[in-house]
Amino acid sequence: MSLNKNKKVVITGGPGCGKSTLIELLEMYGYFCFKEFSRSLIQSSKNEGEENYFKSKPIEFSQLIWKKRIKQFIEASEIEFKKDKPFVFFDRGIHDVIAYLDFIGRPYIQDEFKPENNTYEIAILLPPWKEIYINDLHRSESFEEANGLYHQIKKTYAAFNIPIVEIPIGTAKDRILNILELLKDEK
Repeated sequence: MSLNKNKKVVITGGPGCGKSTLIELLEMYGYFCFKEFSRSLIQSSKNEGEENYFKSKPIEFSQLIWKKRIKQFIEASEIEFKKDKPFVFFDRGIHDVIAYLDFIGRPYIQDEFKPENNTYEIAILLPPWKEIYINDLHRSESFEEANGLYHQIKKTYAAFNIPIVEIPIGTAKDRILNILELLKDEK
């Protein structure tokens, strides 16, 4: 990894595995984090009468998510580098868009979703965790679907040669400590 350059770390996995909780904790530890925003997109579409934007218009939804994640990726490169905290964390990444479309078997124009020039130094993968999994107004997937998405996400990041490290199930604090221990050699 090059010196004096922010290192991009994506925290990913199927729905409901604890990603957003870890992002919030990393922010509390002083790291710069990009939060997931699909929930706000889903909510605004529900306010306009769309029950499930992704399921009814997966390509349109994915294009909006893609553009926002590319913007986050570019913004991460512009954040002031901090030697003591050189990592920028993302709650989901660009490649998740491809994984979701592949999971539902929806054909798409691959040239519209080309992540080759936008890569992460590492993908932190969180496994499905049935004990904490809940459905809510924004998470309609069953646990079985969440498990399937986890495997598709893992396959997608591997296909683009992004190093993957799975963080085991545990308390949020333990998971953060695992992540920071893993990354300390990457500074």
